[in-house]
Amino acid sequence: MKTIDATVLGDHRDELGEGPVWCTRTQSLFWVDALGRRIHRMHAATGGISSWPLSKMPASYALRDGGGALLASRNGLALFDFDTGVETPLDAGVDFGNERFNDGKVDRRGRFWVGTMHREMSRPEGWLYRVGADCRPQRVQPGVVLSNGIAWSPDDRTMYHCDSRPGQVFAYDFDADSGTVSDKRLFLDYSGQPHGPDGCTVDAEGFLWVTEVRAGRIARYAPDATLERIVATPMMRPTSITFGGADLGTMYITSMRMGVSAEELARNPLYGGVFVARPGVTGLPEPYHAGGASPR
Repeated sequence: MKTIDATVLGDHRDELGEGPVWCTRTQSLFWVDALGRRIHRMHAATGGISSWPLSKMPASYALRDGGGALLASRNGLALFDFDTGVETPLDAGVDFGNERFNDGKVDRRGRFWVGTMHREMSRPEGWLYRVGADCRPQRVQPGVVLSNGIAWSPDDRTMYHCDSRPGQVFAYDFDADSGTVSDKRLFLDYSGQPHGPDGCTVDAEGFLWVTEVRAGRIARYAPDATLERIVATPMMRPTSITFGGADLGTMYITSMRMGVSAEELARNPLYGGVFVARPGVTGLPEPYHAGGASPR
């Protein structure tokens, strides 16, 4: 099996780096530090990083087609303006008594899909939500414990979804026109293993890449779930991935320091870094959420 090593990108460190998105228009990488309550942007040409403070702990976000971002905090939605740093809260219409938002991703029709998690991560009381241009969440799929990565096959016929507790990746038949899912089936099962699935993406060949937190790797699975290739990170807690660069052939990987002992951080200070690799395949451009005012 082929293994590619990832290397750290600079000296930047996050407590809980998540949600990397490559912006093809600006040729830059966006991601968040959830615990640090910040959203970052790195311009590929210079390597310079800009950061914006956020009022709440971000769960995920979507860059909007006309500019700015749609933010999903743990318990709300807001529009974000990169020029001013202003957040405009939206009515999420969600009961946060038992659930809170977590990871999200935009489909190729410009809809933001965001999952929720049970507040104690112990019961399947979360949902998958679909958020269209009107920014109003619609419930799509129940029974989620800890929602994480979401991705679609290149032909838009399959949607993948990671539920990190108990550690399973599901595949659904996906109707791109209606934005609905059906025929839920188990694709990968990590039950009983010390590591599990976090963020994910699909490459241009239709293989699913899963960030396997606590395993220190990103694994590439064929459509029949055969493990085909691994990108190894020099620390054990990668969180999420995206493809970027001018040719979409560079893999960007976020990671976390949260939960890592002081002794382990002393031995390996790379936790929380952003990592890069050239895995030998290209990704697909990340879509933008429908609506909004132009990213610069």
